[in-house]
Amino acid sequence: MRVLIYIYVIYSCSRIGQTGPCKFDERCQCSKTKDGYEDVDCSWKNMTKISNLPESTVFLNVSHNLIERISKGTFAAAKHLLTLDLSFNRLSSINIDTFNGLTKLRYLSLDNNKLIYNNRTFPTEIFRQLEFLSHLSLKNNNIRSSSCKSFPDKTIEDLSVLETLELDASECGKFFLGKGFRYLLKLKSLVLGNNFRFSMSQFTFMNTKYLQNIVLHTIDKISFERKTFRKLRYLKHLEFSFDSKKGGIMSSFERLANELTFTSIETLKLGHSTMDLKTFPLYIFNRELYTKNITEIYITDNSGNAGNFPLSIGAPPPTLQILDLSNNGLIRFKLDIRHITRLILKQNLLGNFLSAKSYFEKKPYGDISLIEFIDISQNDIKELAPFTFDSQPLLKHIDLSNNKIQDITFNLSSLVKLEFLNLSNNKIKFFYESTIRTINTLVVHTQLTIDLSQNILQCTCKTIPFLRWMLESNVLFVNLQEYSCTFDNGITIIMNPFDNKVLQLEKTCKSYLGLITGGSMAILVLIMTVIASIVYRYRWKIQYMYYMTKGKYSYSKILPDDDDEYTYDAFISYSDDDRSFVFKDCIEKLEKEENLRLCIHQRNFMPGQDITVNITNCIHTSRTTVCLITRKFLESYYCMFEFNMARMESIYSRNGRNILFLVFYEQILHKELPLVMLELVQTESYMEYPNDEQGNVVFWEKIKERLRTNIRA
Repeated sequence: MRVLIYIYVIYSCSRIGQTGPCKFDERCQCSKTKDGYEDVDCSWKNMTKISNLPESTVFLNVSHNLIERISKGTFAAAKHLLTLDLSFNRLSSINIDTFNGLTKLRYLSLDNNKLIYNNRTFPTEIFRQLEFLSHLSLKNNNIRSSSCKSFPDKTIEDLSVLETLELDASECGKFFLGKGFRYLLKLKSLVLGNNFRFSMSQFTFMNTKYLQNIVLHTIDKISFERKTFRKLRYLKHLEFSFDSKKGGIMSSFERLANELTFTSIETLKLGHSTMDLKTFPLYIFNRELYTKNITEIYITDNSGNAGNFPLSIGAPPPTLQILDLSNNGLIRFKLDIRHITRLILKQNLLGNFLSAKSYFEKKPYGDISLIEFIDISQNDIKELAPFTFDSQPLLKHIDLSNNKIQDITFNLSSLVKLEFLNLSNNKIKFFYESTIRTINTLVVHTQLTIDLSQNILQCTCKTIPFLRWMLESNVLFVNLQEYSCTFDNGITIIMNPFDNKVLQLEKTCKSYLGLITGGSMAILVLIMTVIASIVYRYRWKIQYMYYMTKGKYSYSKILPDDDDEYTYDAFISYSDDDRSFVFKDCIEKLEKEENLRLCIHQRNFMPGQDITVNITNCIHTSRTTVCLITRKFLESYYCMFEFNMARMESIYSRNGRNILFLVFYEQILHKELPLVMLELVQTESYMEYPNDEQGNVVFWEKIKERLRTNIRA
């Protein structure tokens, strides 16, 4: 198999001319190599015979045709032929002289014909002249049955330099690989397959003790007895695989592991091989092969029948570098991966487990892992635990494709060697700013490639910074021009060219931003205007309520209107310029002569209390508020404050009863008065000071009468 690939690569890379129809048979395609030789491809042409080949032919592919026999001398001229592919034809026999002259042939494939393993089909000396043949493939020829059809010993022993052999297995016991195989001293690789069942014993490989690679592929089941592999001391690679979903290894894995301790096993592959396991086989191999130099273990494609994976499975062999547990239906996995460099867990069911736990079973002493490659794709992952990749600083490749991830919830900051992050086919719409900052830190140390293909990104004004970052950052995004993006209107487009699409979105968002900003400012101004209007309209009520609440406990007792007497009969509101009138006339006429209790701010305000609180409390504890109106009164802030607080007191604390009484100490025109004061004047709740002897007597009598009336009320 490897020889075929090697030879094909050599001659494919050495071609210098274009491929065209061959001169000896136009149905075939020929191409010249740099050495003047020809590669000939006659596959899939419905040919029934092979034309005489030119001497320059080194590579001949006549597979997938209708050839039933090969004429004598067909290859006589092709003395330089290295590779011959006769697979997928109708050959049922081969003439003893068929391969005469092919002394340089290295690779021969007779796969998928009707060549039954017997002396008639493969007569002695048929391979005698193939003295350099290193790879022979005869698989898929024997009729699939349990009868013994081993390859003729005398025929096979001529291939003394053969390194790789592909055969159909059969139930021949110790006679399957007969004594003729003893002469194949260079045979290193053996591929056995194409049978329903295959049983092995200690005699199966007794004549092929130098084997290093064994591949066993059957349709149904494989079994082996004790000592089957024990004498294969050079065995490095062992692989089991099956066609049937019901197929598998019938013998115990304990036996297999024990057998392999006598070999030089390095690679073990168990593809679709487990049957009704109670314990996951990795547990057995970890225990039995811990001291061996095994570097690769593949236990794959068991589709949920892989058994229970215990969280306490023990450390794997320290030499193990590659572990592949793909497609086993695992719902949990935790292992000491300190020495593993490549871990493949794709196509399992680890989504729920990895949302809260890590696959890395850390030891108390806190060793870091040497892992460089992790594949947990196709695991129904919605989110990963933040610490999933902690203590794995050498990680270079992370594959999280084909999951349901919406956001980067896991910590990437310590992965300074990360080179490739595969997030394709998830549900990611954008990266948050914190994720972008972390990735920007990583690209300082290494060239990072991220695959976000088959995610439907979000193209909105909010995600412009993310889209712009994708264009301008040092991160390489795989197939960026093929990414899809959904807009606010629900339309999804291909972002090709990506930069132009982002630029169009930016222009659209700028126009939207202007409209939104202008509209927002207009709404804000409208709201502020309405609030200001309301506050202005009810400014005195608001101030009244505020100061009433603030001064509620300033006085030891605040008497209700209906039940008890007020502290004062009248609160006198005046400008300081009229202070002499208050202290000389008002106190003399009202307090001394009539024994009325007046509240005068310069005398009765409580020391240490805010003046506004004093005003409010004094008005509230006085039966009447008398305002001495002058131009100075109208110009004074606190005088007008006292007037308006008294007005609020009338409305909200005295059931609408007017407690204001205006005394015009000066002649003032109506147009000079505030509107609210003018309304009171129109209700005749005022008096004018006459400032003459006769008029003064009448003035004071009316004032006294008004105050006495309020007391009686």
